[in-house]
Amino acid sequence: MKLFLSAGFTALLAAFCLNGTAQSKEAGALKKEDLVSDYKLAMDILKKQHPNPFKFIDSADYDRKVDSLLTLAEKANDAYAVMQYLPVQLVRDVHTSLSLSGENYQQVIKDLRYFPFPVLIDKEKIFVNIKGVEIPYASELLSINKQPASDLVRSLSAFSYCDGFIITGTDRMYGNFQTSFSLRDHDAKSYDIEYMEPKGKTVNKITVASVSPSTGIHASALAVMPMPRLARSYYVYGIYDDESKTGTLTVNTFNMKEPYAYKEFSSFFKEVNNRGYKSVIIDIRNNGGGNPAISALLYSFLSPTAFRNEYDYRTKHIDIAYPEYATSQGRKMSEDDIRQTSQFLYQRFNKDSATDFYLGNARLKEGQLENFPRDKDAFSGNVYILTSGATISAATYFASLVQKNKRGLIIGKETGSGENATTAAWFLTYQLPKTKSVLTVPMSELYFFNAKNDNGRGIIPDKELPLEKFISYMQQTQDPEISYAMELIRQSK
Repeated sequence: MKLFLSAGFTALLAAFCLNGTAQSKEAGALKKEDLVSDYKLAMDILKKQHPNPFKFIDSADYDRKVDSLLTLAEKANDAYAVMQYLPVQLVRDVHTSLSLSGENYQQVIKDLRYFPFPVLIDKEKIFVNIKGVEIPYASELLSINKQPASDLVRSLSAFSYCDGFIITGTDRMYGNFQTSFSLRDHDAKSYDIEYMEPKGKTVNKITVASVSPSTGIHASALAVMPMPRLARSYYVYGIYDDESKTGTLTVNTFNMKEPYAYKEFSSFFKEVNNRGYKSVIIDIRNNGGGNPAISALLYSFLSPTAFRNEYDYRTKHIDIAYPEYATSQGRKMSEDDIRQTSQFLYQRFNKDSATDFYLGNARLKEGQLENFPRDKDAFSGNVYILTSGATISAATYFASLVQKNKRGLIIGKETGSGENATTAAWFLTYQLPKTKSVLTVPMSELYFFNAKNDNGRGIIPDKELPLEKFISYMQQTQDPEISYAMELIRQSK
């Protein structure tokens, strides 16, 4: 039985409200003073809990920027305006996040007047991603309320969760553009838009009315892209094209048990081998990671030989910094929970006096197969891997295995987490006292292939889809990256 991915409308509300409204209004029970207080606490927790809080920002700069943001937040008009000053992104970690409580999230959604159209974003350009509305599908939005599209995209990139200096995080959030952009002025009655129609050269102007939350969310469900919706509904989904002799395997998560993952991978590669296919496309554009051992398992179906499967753990902290706010599975951690967690980490990390880090020991690596064998059903043909800014964590590790071993062509955009390292493994959650917002903090860094340093960049693709081809495929309502990969496969013949 195939496993479905859970679906639903989500938004990183607190991260993307960049311009506060002038009208004073609180978000239900959410008060601006409470948000400011919890933001300050969250940053204090990160200093004492994050495995490496000063990797991409030094401690003095951290304190200075936190103080600056909180000072601006204190001067804001209301809770909505405070959200533009969320400081959590200062640590530049894709796995660290702060989200509103369910109750406050629901209230904020109810209070919004929505930007009416879902959009698609590529290379700092914004395109209409719905048919049958006032602006034709695939039209380029040049500005909204006199703000150039490139400025809007850059501002969203700065507030998206990514590792280090990566800016492709908009790939994970453009589907929530309506929510994030609407928070800039949650009472907006209309939007002034400049746009160009597909293949047009004339700049058109239009004023469109904002819409209710139910209408806005319904519109997001009618977005044309992404195209492979069926494939994205499953953990793993295979498609077979006999004409091109190409199989496409969409893997949306590596958070799977090994027996299930092996069954799905083995079934796909047995089939493409039986059909005599020459090429395989593996789509991990929407893969949020999971267990790196499953990444290695998938690569074993591509590797020509046994390969090295190496990753090491390290962290600055093995204690729970603020136990009074720590939660587990939605409830406050008990003294027994805290003791067990501390014991688990104490047994598996040893202090390294030379670096002042705790390093994972042999017990932490129990079960990690470092010399990973090639699977007997492995594929020997051409391999194409599709990546995006939504390719993070263990998915980035899989792409790294392919690229470092020169086993395939990486197509798409820079991955959202690091090529050499990311944070992973275990996570702590803190429920902040004033707003009940939830801070998620990873407990460990993960370094791949015995890397010692992290340059703050993801996997850079071997082939990046040219903008003109992206626009052409989009206008034809074809999946741009899949179509580009198929074009490269035809050319290779």
